[in-house]
Amino acid sequence: MPQLRHSMVKKLVLPGGFQVGIMNLENILKEVADLRLADDNAIKKELLQRVKIYNYVAPSAEADYSKALLNEYEMLFGKRV
Repeated sequence: MPQLRHSMVKKLVLPGGFQVGIMNLENILKEVADLRLADDNAIKKELLQRVKIYNYVAPSAEADYSKALLNEYEMLFGKRV
């Protein structure tokens, strides 16, 4: 079994300032960017769906995760028009 590198876990700041570690975040952001989705809701849904493959997201926190993921996505790739 391969060793997980610490660099694979990136911090995500949720609304309210709470920080969580997200496995594989950089790859997830790039994969979704490669889909070239234009709609914010579609981007949020795809990001959350992929994050949940590697990380537990409580159902009550999904909206906060979606907002934080979209914010991270837009910082890296810019706002889609």
